[in-house]
This record gives sequence, C-alpha cells and structure tokens, in this order.
Amino acid sequence: MVIKHNILAINAGRQFGVNRNNKVDSMEKLSSGYRINRAADDAAGLSISEKMRRQIRGLKKGVENTQEGISVCQVADGALAEVSDMLQRISELSIKSANGTNTHEDRMYIQQEIDQLVEEVDRIGSTTTFNEIKLFDGMESFSTGTIISGMKPSTDGKFFQLFGNSISKTGYMNEPLNASDVTASTSVMHPNGPDKPHVSVQIDMSVLNDLKDLIDTTFFVNCCTDCCPTTVVFTDAVGVKTIAEDPDVVMDKIEIGLKKADGTYYNNAADFCKYIVDSLQGTDPTDFHHVEFAYKGSTLYLYDVNNYDWSQDEQELAYFCDSKEIFKPIEDAGKKIWIHSGVEPGEGIWLEIGNVSSASLGIKGINASTIGGAGVAIDASKEALRRIMVTRSRIGAQQNRLEHTVANEENIVENITAAESRIRDTDVAKEMVRLSNLTILEQAGISMMTQANQSNQGVLGLL
Repeated sequence: MVIKHNILAINAGRQFGVNRNNKVDSMEKLSSGYRINRAADDAAGLSISEKMRRQIRGLKKGVENTQEGISVCQVADGALAEVSDMLQRISELSIKSANGTNTHEDRMYIQQEIDQLVEEVDRIGSTTTFNEIKLFDGMESFSTGTIISGMKPSTDGKFFQLFGNSISKTGYMNEPLNASDVTASTSVMHPNGPDKPHVSVQIDMSVLNDLKDLIDTTFFVNCCTDCCPTTVVFTDAVGVKTIAEDPDVVMDKIEIGLKKADGTYYNNAADFCKYIVDSLQGTDPTDFHHVEFAYKGSTLYLYDVNNYDWSQDEQELAYFCDSKEIFKPIEDAGKKIWIHSGVEPGEGIWLEIGNVSSASLGIKGINASTIGGAGVAIDASKEALRRIMVTRSRIGAQQNRLEHTVANEENIVENITAAESRIRDTDVAKEMVRLSNLTILEQAGISMMTQANQSNQGVLGLL
C-alpha cells in the first residue's frame, strides 16, 4: 500500500473529467440543436456543411432575383397589351378610312386619332420602366459608340475590301439621298414629302478594274424595321434573281449575275449599275420591301423606301454590312436584363424585352387620309401587330421559364437543406440517450472518487 499517490482517485478523477466534458458537449448539442458547433466537432462535416449553406443561401437570393424578373415580364407584357389594343384601333380606323363613303374631312378626323395613337405608342415605349430601368429602349442596345460599341456591324469582308474608301462602311444607312441625286430608282422616292430625304449608302463601282472581282462576294442589307432582311450575292451567271427563302419575306436573297446574255461579262460600271436597277424594278409585288436600289452614273445607291425625320438610332437600325449573322433582328433587340438566378457567375438568364416605337413597328408616318394611304396603313398595322405578338410571346415564354426556374431552385433548396441538416443538426433522440448515459456515469464517477479517497484510510490501521 502506498500513500504518496492515490492511483485509484487519479483514475476516477480522470474518468469523471472525461464524462463531464462529454456531458457538457452533449448538452451544448441539445441546447444549440447543432451536432457541429465548432470545427473540432467534425472538420470534414463542417466543410461540407458550409459549402451547402453557401449554395442554399445563394439559391434563396437567386429565387428572389428570378421573382423580380417575373415582375419585369409582367410589367412589359402589360404595356405591350395596351400597345396591341392601340394597334387594333389603328387597324380599325384604317379600314374605316378605306371606305369610299367617307369624305376628305372624315378621313382627316380619322387621321387625327391615328396620329395620337402613334404618339402614345412612342410614349409607352420611352416611359415604361421597372425600378427606373427603361424596358423598351431597344434601339439603344444596338447603337454604336454609346451603349455597346462592339455591336457595330462588320464591314471587313471581301466585298467591302474591294472598294476601300469608295463605299459606305458605317455598317448602317446614314447618308441622305434625294430623288434629284439619282438617275433612276426601284421605287417612287419621297412618299412622305420632298423635304425629307431617305437614308442610304453608296457604292462607287468605277473603282474596280475588273467587275468580275465581285463574283462570289456578298453583303447584307436591311431596313430599320427588319421587314426585309436581304443578302445580296454576286454570281458568275446571267441575270438578276430574287429568292424568297423565308415565306414571310418578299425576297430575302438577291443573286446578281455578272454575265450578259451573250456570255460576256459586264466591264462598264455605269452599265452594270443601270442593269441592276432595271432588273429589280417591278420585282416586288407588294409595298412591303423597304430596301430599294438606285443609281447615277457608276454609283449604286441602296436606300430605305421610307423617308421621314430619321433619328440617329433609326439610321443605325438600317443595316449595310457583311452578314446578317452579326446582329439580331429588331424584333429581338431591346433592353437585355440579366437575371442572376444561380449561385456561380454566369448562372442566370438574359431577359430580352424588345423594342417598342412607331419606327420599329413600321407605323411611323402612316397616313390614312386617302384611300391609298389607308390601304398602306392597314398593311402597316397588321405587320405591327405581328411584331408585337412576337415580342409578347417571347416575354410570355421567358416568364414561364422563370417560373419554372423558381420552382426548380426551391426544390433544390429543400433537398440541399435536408442534406445539410443530416450533416449538421443534432439527432435529439440519440443525443438524449447519450446525455442520460453520461449523467449516470458522472454520478457513478463521483461515488467512485469518494471511495477511492477513502481507500488509503487503511494505512492508518497499520500505523
């Protein structure tokens, strides 16, 4: 027997301390509800749990962002619904004006209402906002040097390289053109008055030493309302062919042959320009092909048939460039709003709202004060309604997509939360059993330490 060290008491005290610490740990887990309260509790589990928490909280915020995107779609669709109603009214008034029982004065009253409706379309397009963000400033998205400078159409292709500085290389139409500037044209110029020039581009064919260099070159041209996207191709063939590959477009491809009927090639630039314009005159059975051709001497002009007070934005939507692949149609233009629905960079959806203005809808300057003008207004309002329906259907589809995004992300949050709970949360029933066990061990430990402290008392009897 020894009295210097009470080994039994030391052992009992150590076991008591272990049980005591385990009991404190168990009580902490029960009181906090978490199995992992510090990294030491489960280092690997904590790492996994924190990554899951990041994903959960990020997705919850993504759901909020997506719901805001749905609200944007609802605001835009509501505005477009009003525009649609006004276009229906314009169509109704145009049909009324086309009736021969109306006097000139009657048609003037009809035109007054049409003018007001057109102005209201522009007002809605310029003032509809969400959180002070304009939704329908679509032209701005494609303007150069102001919003997205990199969106300027490319004029670096072979066709433009052939002419160097002797061709318009703005990428769009912005040069004024009047009837007095040309010898002949494929349309009647100045339908909206002689004081308003057309927008145009020009090509000086005389700079080419050999017109056969044009073979297999191509360019793309379109009006500001995107109703006549046209690819022009120069071929090693005879004659000028117009092709309608898209049934909704009168002609979306023009093939200009460099050969004459006798098998020789055109070598005089002025004759070649005259040949192009003469061949294209009368090829369009409707009034809905807005890109027209004209010439004077060896200079070929391309112009928009509409002439009115062009704004810079409108000029920049009448394209003259390498290829139609470099930009989207005006129906797809507009304010693009990024909806960040995910957790990582780039996880989201671009909302394409669209563009709303009388110019983009093709109703700017319509005049139903004559029977002929009323017919044009009927066609214009019909096409404008089609464009609005395209925009509304896209917005509706995007809204449905966002609603599915919300449902999916809420489902992901639920499942990841359940997984994170299994890693981090306390199993209360299991921990209560453990706490009861530790409480019994603690009480037993106190009893054993008492007995261990009394065990050395036997030495006194020997003494």
